[in-house]
Amino acid sequence: MKLNRTKIFLTIFTIFLFLFIWYLIAWVTPSKVIPGPIQVFQALVKITFEGDNFNYTVFDHLLASLWRVLIGFYIALIVAIPLGVIMGVSKKAEWMISPLLDLFRPIPPFAWIPFALVFFGLGLFSQAFIIFIGAFFPLLTNTFEGVKNTSSIHVDVAKTLGADKFDIILHIILPSTLPYILVGVRVSLGVGWMCVIAAELVGLNKPLGLGYLIQYSAQFGNFALTFAAMLVTGLIGYALNNSIKIIENYTSHWRESIVRN
Repeated sequence: MKLNRTKIFLTIFTIFLFLFIWYLIAWVTPSKVIPGPIQVFQALVKITFEGDNFNYTVFDHLLASLWRVLIGFYIALIVAIPLGVIMGVSKKAEWMISPLLDLFRPIPPFAWIPFALVFFGLGLFSQAFIIFIGAFFPLLTNTFEGVKNTSSIHVDVAKTLGADKFDIILHIILPSTLPYILVGVRVSLGVGWMCVIAAELVGLNKPLGLGYLIQYSAQFGNFALTFAAMLVTGLIGYALNNSIKIIENYTSHWRESIVRN
């Protein structure tokens, strides 16, 4: 209980300290360059209730960005998890696929933007592709590691009892891999959220999205709105990360079981 109170106090103290430092920096800097917290809040209220020059509110921009992230992320999910399981249970698959992954993994997702624009053009497909690239590798790596760390004792017992490979994967490997997959999901969502902001800076065919809002407001010198859009971006990223953490806590007994065995 005391630890919780200390944590809450330190969190609130840090937020107020950040706002105070921000206010001081804005006070000694021209307001057009670095707006203060009050100006940013006013800009956020204005776009929430009045909208921008195209009559889009911050919720319209937010939903557009979330939709793009979810599409790219779910494509990564349905490709990376099965592939990670296959690599984990089959040495031949691991030997075949690992060299390609080691080749492409170091390439930043943003480096694929020109390729995406050439092959998919402006719009949803190019943005989803960039998000897919960013989300794919953390999901695949964590799934693979989860499969490799599955208790060999449980697998051997299942084989002794007559379980086939499909049953072993479904009832032993996947449950024990779930904590690792959730870590991959959390990391992938964070990377995907960063990728959508970058993708929206170059690949939009419609003036919607937080990335577009950041770029558009900065181009016209409305830095209060730029900071407001950045603040919303950070808050949503924080919410996504902590939502997955809550789910991770609910599945912690699987992780403890893995450690014990």
